[in-house]
Amino acid sequence: MVVVDSTGNVSAGTSTNGARYKLTFQIPGRVGDSPIPGAGAYAIEGVGGAAATGDGDVLLRFLPSFYIVEQMRQGTKPFKAAHKAIRRILEHYPHFQGAVVAANSAGMYGAACANLSSGKFMFSVGEAGKTRSETIGCLPGKPSQEPKLPPGKRRRQRKN
Repeated sequence: MVVVDSTGNVSAGTSTNGARYKLTFQIPGRVGDSPIPGAGAYAIEGVGGAAATGDGDVLLRFLPSFYIVEQMRQGTKPFKAAHKAIRRILEHYPHFQGAVVAANSAGMYGAACANLSSGKFMFSVGEAGKTRSETIGCLPGKPSQEPKLPPGKRRRQRKN
């Protein structure tokens, strides 16, 4: 999950079921992607945050959450940064199944997914006490449209 409050404070977090390795391989001491900054989730105050789900071993190799936040730091919008991160993984692992979500400190957000069995990924957006669900199509198919914030809902960037 990625959270941006009304003043632009950012937080990101994730959890894991780890079932793939807990139930089959039982590797002692194995650490998944969730506790590794940049793999499962990553956030930088004043920039934004990102979270990822999917094959943890692949996420550990590419640190997509870190990559997305760094892209946003350089001015890339969350939607484009999310798609760049997924495409970067697909270049090396074309059958990767997973998704990422991202939001910047201004409240803009985006998501991308690849090869999910449903062909789409659903995520929730909450604002002013109301929550709505959004669905995007997965890559390598046609990317979904960039979500647009309602007029007047854009948050001002904080000056540091």
